[in-house]
Amino acid sequence: MKIVVLMGGTSSEREVSLSSGRNIAAALDRSGHEVILLDTVLPMEQRQKALPVTENHVRSGDVNLVYLLTDREVQTADFIFSALHGGSGENGVVQGLLQTLGFRFNGSSAEGCAIAMDKVITKMIFEKNDIPTPQWMYFERKNGLDYSAIETAIERNFSFPLVIKPGHEGSTVGLTIVEKREQIQPAIDEALKYNSVFLVEEYIAGRELTVAILGEQALPIVEIRPRHGIYDYECKYTSGMSEYRVPAELDARLAAEIQEQSVRAFHLLRCGGYGRMDLRLSSDHQPFFLEMNTLPGMTATSLVPKAARAVGLSFEELLEEIIQLGLRDHE
Repeated sequence: MKIVVLMGGTSSEREVSLSSGRNIAAALDRSGHEVILLDTVLPMEQRQKALPVTENHVRSGDVNLVYLLTDREVQTADFIFSALHGGSGENGVVQGLLQTLGFRFNGSSAEGCAIAMDKVITKMIFEKNDIPTPQWMYFERKNGLDYSAIETAIERNFSFPLVIKPGHEGSTVGLTIVEKREQIQPAIDEALKYNSVFLVEEYIAGRELTVAILGEQALPIVEIRPRHGIYDYECKYTSGMSEYRVPAELDARLAAEIQEQSVRAFHLLRCGGYGRMDLRLSSDHQPFFLEMNTLPGMTATSLVPKAARAVGLSFEELLEEIIQLGLRDHE
């Protein structure tokens, strides 16, 4: 099969995407596919069929993705495998373009990606459908911010510590754990570097869990034990910075409930193909669902491949399953 792998992009998760893309392309190559690996911000002449891709091929430069996807050779591809994370690569923009151009591709539709990337909409859907989620509120930057009023509203509705994060980002980019009032304004400013909307969320002390979903199946739950107090960007993508338990050591009934709720949330958010639900488990064993990742990472430290291995799927086999789901869902 002729497969184009998209990676890089311009979001805050560009470096992770480059790592995912190279991993995916190398595995597809080992499986015998013809692979075209594209960094979506590189000129067409920089595309690389040869693996591995070196850092010399990762350069900045604006290229319209429409131009890349309408190239004659790319048009003959059987499948597009997107390894883009965050930004337009995961918020439905790229998926809408792929749908418009008639490509078959991995993961959710444009609708599912747009809904899942929007943390405000996700929270509203969770609450409406009794998916337990931490207490929250959101603010939007319009014509300036009244920090004093926001701080007062936060203190009225939350106790410390609490979480402040952007409304449309992944990989904990822009997220801050706030311990006291004096930290609220810097945390808001950090979140607003990425979006015009930010969320304030109850901090759930407890265990960090994630559930990978493949088709209609929830894979074994992964527990993450980061060296930092939170599973931040460094702990996610630096080897040795987190310990993983697969499957997580949980009561069987509780594990089944978490898996069932994760699959239910996956469908409520209009997601398809595969994804990953992140959640916290409180000290009294109550799950609190946070967000759905529609294009989860595929790096050496990523969680979906770990969950797949727990059911006997190699990385190559996992990718084949994802491709078959994409072929089915995006005819």
